Amino acid sequence: MTSWSRLSFLALLVLQEIVLAEYVRTKKSTIAPVGAEVLTVGVIGDYGWTGWTPSPPHFCLEVLPELQAAGLVIPNEVLNDCDPGDILYINNATALQLDTSSYVGQVCAVKNCTAFVSVGDNFYDSGVDFTTGGIQRFQEAWVGMYSQGAFATAPWYQCLGNHDIVKGQSGVDFQTKVAPIYDSRWNFGTQGLPYWTYDLTGKDWTATFVVVDSDCFLSSYQLNTSVYVNPYTQACYADRQTQIDFLANTFAKSTATWKFLQLHHGYMSSATNETDLAPLVEIVIQHNGVVLNGHDHCLAHYYANNTNFILSGAAGYPQAGDCNYGIPLGPYAKFLGANPMSAANGFVTMDISNQFINVEYYVRDMQFENGDLYPVPYDLNPSYSFQITEHAT
Repeated sequence: MTSWSRLSFLALLVLQEIVLAEYVRTKKSTIAPVGAEVLTVGVIGDYGWTGWTPSPPHFCLEVLPELQAAGLVIPNEVLNDCDPGDILYINNATALQLDTSSYVGQVCAVKNCTAFVSVGDNFYDSGVDFTTGGIQRFQEAWVGMYSQGAFATAPWYQCLGNHDIVKGQSGVDFQTKVAPIYDSRWNFGTQGLPYWTYDLTGKDWTATFVVVDSDCFLSSYQLNTSVYVNPYTQACYADRQTQIDFLANTFAKSTATWKFLQLHHGYMSSATNETDLAPLVEIVIQHNGVVLNGHDHCLAHYYANNTNFILSGAAGYPQAGDCNYGIPLGPYAKFLGANPMSAANGFVTMDISNQFINVEYYVRDMQFENGDLYPVPYDLNPSYSFQITEHAT
């Protein structure tokens, strides 16, 4: 390719990016209804298992070690798709995602959920990108999975998780730029960025949500041994102050009744407290806000520094260890959706009004052919609930 041809090709790529970004900016997305006295939203995360195909055992167990021993650089996606734990989970995880989507639909048909707030890990094990395979997975694992009943017209306000960024910038671009055009229910802002803000507006109240990519804050993801280190995470980690400033400025300018930080990883956790997120959480505390997160594959409510931390990471493959098998590690753990045998599938709803936010944890009865790992007498009723009454500042 000549220098002139190369320049022309690069110019075409830049033009394509500009055109796509402008289209995303101007495209009308499905949004939550405006003006309701009470608006119910579902908070859901860690769900996207359907359609993931791990690498063959022969490759993972025999070929891959030889390639590593030979000094070959192995792409992160290839390493991640040989994760032995996720390979072990995949069959059950796919079935559990399907069963839980049906359960969420049943609850939301009763509660009239009008929107869904995602806390990430939308596509295991290594995200999706703008390829035929990526398009097929998006169609199967999200568009087709969440298309009936309460899901049919409800918007989803999206967020990235660690599995979504394994492919790097191409995976981020698919979810922030391509997916909103593919399905108008998929909301990811108008700038094609992994951080953004949106408002839900009721009759006499407003709720401001700020979404950030917490992958950009974890120092552990910068290690050369991490499957999450790539040019995207390296660049956004170096520039993480931009997202901190975005949160601070958005909250400072907002006069909303309620303010939420929506991200994937948990600052409060029964497994790993991600203290690298402290600069974000300090802003939430300053504004009397609420934190919504996933990552831990269970349901939990934590309360610390006069702040509510709502964990909803149980829409796919639940893991009891993520909620310490139901055993609180301290007074900050108000509810843990796990027991010594299993964590439960489920999600959280928020009934938002001017006077309060009614938060309800819906935990699915985990009955199988050979027993019940997490018995719930009537799982269309909430297993746990609390109210938030102090307005944001």
